[in-house]
Amino acid sequence: MTGRRAAAILLGVSALDVAATAAFVVRVRPGDLALVSWRGGGTPDLRMPGYSLRLPILQRVQVFPQGAVAVMATLTAASREGSALDIPYTLKVWPDRQTLLSLQVDGGEGGVTAAVRALVEEQLKKAAASTGIYELASGSASGAIVAFTKRALQEKVGPSLQISLGKPVLPPEVRASFERAAIYGRRVETGARVVLVGIDAGDWDPIDALAARGRLPNLSRLKTQGAWARLRSNVPTLSPLLWTTVATGKTPDRHGINDFLVIDPRTGRMVPINSTFRRAKAMWNILTEAGLSSDFIAWWATWPAESIQGHLISDRVAYSTFDLSGPKQGRGAVYPPDYASIVDTLRVTEAAVTYPLIARFLHITPAEFERARAAAARHQGLSETDQSIDVMTRVLAATETYRRIALDLLARESSAGSPVRLFSVYFEGVDEVNHRFAHCSPPQAQLCPEGDYRRFKDAVDEFYVYQDGILGDILKAAPGATVIVISDHGFASGAGRPKQDKPFIEGKPGLWHDLTGIFLIGGPLAGHGEVPTVTLFDIAPTILHLLGLPVPEDMPGKVLEAALTREFVAAHPVTRVPSYEGLEGPTEAAAAQADEATEQQIKEQLKALGYIGGGEERQPSSAAAPAEAQGGARAASPARSGAETTATGVPTVLYHTNLAAVYLAKKQYDEAEAEFRTALRIDPAAPQALAGMASVQEGRGNLDDALEYLQRIVRQESGSSYPTVMRIAGLFIRMGKPVDGAAYLKGLEPSFSRSVAQELALRIALGMLYSAAGRPADAEAALRRALVLDPTSVPAMGEVFALYDGQGRTAEMKPMIQAALRKNPDSAMHHVWLGLVLRRQDDLKGAEAEFKRAVQASPDLVGALANLGSLYLQEGRADDAVTVLQQALHKDARNPESRTNLIVALGMKRDLEGARRLVKDAEGMGQRVPPFYNALAYALHVNGRNEEALETLRESLRINPRQPDALRLRSEIETGSQAGDLPYR
Repeated sequence: MTGRRAAAILLGVSALDVAATAAFVVRVRPGDLALVSWRGGGTPDLRMPGYSLRLPILQRVQVFPQGAVAVMATLTAASREGSALDIPYTLKVWPDRQTLLSLQVDGGEGGVTAAVRALVEEQLKKAAASTGIYELASGSASGAIVAFTKRALQEKVGPSLQISLGKPVLPPEVRASFERAAIYGRRVETGARVVLVGIDAGDWDPIDALAARGRLPNLSRLKTQGAWARLRSNVPTLSPLLWTTVATGKTPDRHGINDFLVIDPRTGRMVPINSTFRRAKAMWNILTEAGLSSDFIAWWATWPAESIQGHLISDRVAYSTFDLSGPKQGRGAVYPPDYASIVDTLRVTEAAVTYPLIARFLHITPAEFERARAAAARHQGLSETDQSIDVMTRVLAATETYRRIALDLLARESSAGSPVRLFSVYFEGVDEVNHRFAHCSPPQAQLCPEGDYRRFKDAVDEFYVYQDGILGDILKAAPGATVIVISDHGFASGAGRPKQDKPFIEGKPGLWHDLTGIFLIGGPLAGHGEVPTVTLFDIAPTILHLLGLPVPEDMPGKVLEAALTREFVAAHPVTRVPSYEGLEGPTEAAAAQADEATEQQIKEQLKALGYIGGGEERQPSSAAAPAEAQGGARAASPARSGAETTATGVPTVLYHTNLAAVYLAKKQYDEAEAEFRTALRIDPAAPQALAGMASVQEGRGNLDDALEYLQRIVRQESGSSYPTVMRIAGLFIRMGKPVDGAAYLKGLEPSFSRSVAQELALRIALGMLYSAAGRPADAEAALRRALVLDPTSVPAMGEVFALYDGQGRTAEMKPMIQAALRKNPDSAMHHVWLGLVLRRQDDLKGAEAEFKRAVQASPDLVGALANLGSLYLQEGRADDAVTVLQQALHKDARNPESRTNLIVALGMKRDLEGARRLVKDAEGMGQRVPPFYNALAYALHVNGRNEEALETLRESLRINPRQPDALRLRSEIETGSQAGDLPYR
């Protein structure tokens, strides 16, 4: 019956009849949806706008205004630690008609609303279960939880939905656990005193080489007598981010320090990052609240200095020897303020750096030194050589200043009988000297002309020796302390240095950084020998634990128990608290006031070292600036939703791309996209933001969109980098369009022939695409041309190896690999490839030697260890295999080859419990893959446990029924055949 006809009929009946008839009529307003369902079951149907009839007892009606299904409820959820709390939420979804009908069926008696509520609460509980109680209780994880829930629901109810979370409600006992008395009341006295020394860009390669020559006695002694590790850095490898991560134990999206420069919204000026931008407590704050004293000297982003129990000497006391003694700077440079006058007497100026001191590091004449100093004083006419001399002068003055302050504080507190519990000093000099002179270190590189090589070849090594002497002075002044020495990242050296860009190329500081830094611990509480890889996140929890403080759940790092003595670990089990942050969020820090001239000097020095380029000093575009200044792009507060921002300032392109990279690593694509888009509003041509957007789209599976962003980079000549072209080739292959990809890249040949680096990238990418397209001859020609351009290129050799290996031609690789090794004998991957060639030729001893050389050249190269362990298995050397494969698994617990081979090796040693544990551990990490079950089945079979082996194989074949190895092994067991080849090599 149409709505018009129903209305006409109603006009002809009495009022009583109307009331009775209305119960049979459904009226749906324009834009609304009405769903009529049968009580007790049956198929529901939708009613369009207008009038229709229903059966009042048998049918019920749900009207959804404007098609929206709304749910407002409170969910009881559990955190990662198992703590319960109530989370109010509001949800609105606009499902299409078919989805609405399906939801009605799924909801049973509760209908659509019940179904939607069940879906959203399932996802909210999942998100809560993987989130710490502090993040849940404070609301700091709300943005991430909302984004996760949205993505999950959109697959089930459609793209149109809104969700918001209210303020969580905690049970009294959970809220009490956040109170200061409860947190600090758990501290135990350990008697420990800790000294933390930061050496920016410290790298094991030059350290080990110099130590072997007896030139670094203090670092050598710490390494041989204490515990040490390789330290895995974070990306991006930029100092403010990394050292603040060490100080807070938090990721940059939580601590808020993401760039060298930000824009002050009060003045519109680009200013260096400072402590007012930090949004998490640092160790000096935590220790002060615990009643423990600490000294921190020169730490990044500590100006203006905060009030602490102890001393805080900010990074602007001697920022590479700028004169930071102006009244505004002086008020905030030192805490307590009465120590500032002592600092003034200890400060070393540029003028105090004499020629004899500089001549220790640089082989220059007195005339060259005087000319450079005169040009620096005029602030004009500096040649590149002059600027290099000026940088070394500034670095030495700053380093000497902080050395003198450190030794003064240590001496004063020692003589007073009250040394602080944590003494920390940071030295930037190794990084600064590398950024200016690493391209001129031996062996001479093309980037360093003969004259500069003669002048600067020993600068880096001599500065390491000088830094080692400073470390020795500190160790002597702090007897009985447990000493930790760390770097934030490493630095390229030797044959591994970039060949196209000098280390101070503007805006590309990370190009020369290495992801592996150093970690050392010595003293009474230090363990001994090499320990598994350390991260920046582990430093704060370890220091807190050494000082008897509980470790907060919202620090993602771990206590480095393997680096401590067994006695200390046994006597002091790790205790935990939710967080040291307040649930109500941080209080705003006082506004920083600095001299504009000082800020300009800092920016000039950052530029001289390559940390910033001209683009980083650009103001936001006029269209973007007003919105940004009102808070559209601000540092995320850990006590607020990820979608919210603080009002501290307007950051730069680098700030937003760095923050986006953190979100991207966590697969928080919505948050990452928002930050990348903000960066593109500031600079629409920013290559790092375009590349980031490509990563976001690739993570979401939108390969066409990812490709378009990368092609935008290539259209900008400055952005035609090797990684971009490689990613474009990889996307074309994933999309099943290698021929289209080859045609696209061929079109770039005219512009890519201008430099060796660009042509090298083009040829390797073409080789990849031709291989994928089934054109091996074209692939070989392109890759051979790449090896002519750079015989040592690891990506090119890797593609050639894959091509030849697939054709059974690995023997032909031997002379090419050997030629590359003559040019770069420390290339670990080339040793691995040569080892594989020799292994295929049954030269197992030769292969073993090459795999060992690879491990020696790059101890963290898990593939080299996995290959060596596999070789030992082939030779029946189970003990050796277990030793090597356990090392590999310590370095990368998710490496499938190492785990698979180790399962087999343990089986050969009859350690079936150990083999089973490896499979269970993998399952716990979400790695439920057939090779692990096949390896365990093999281990069980060779130990006569055939029934268990068959059951394990059944589990493997349930995951993937088409596995020749598993089917072959099952057949051998069922027929009673001898155990054949290993299931994995």
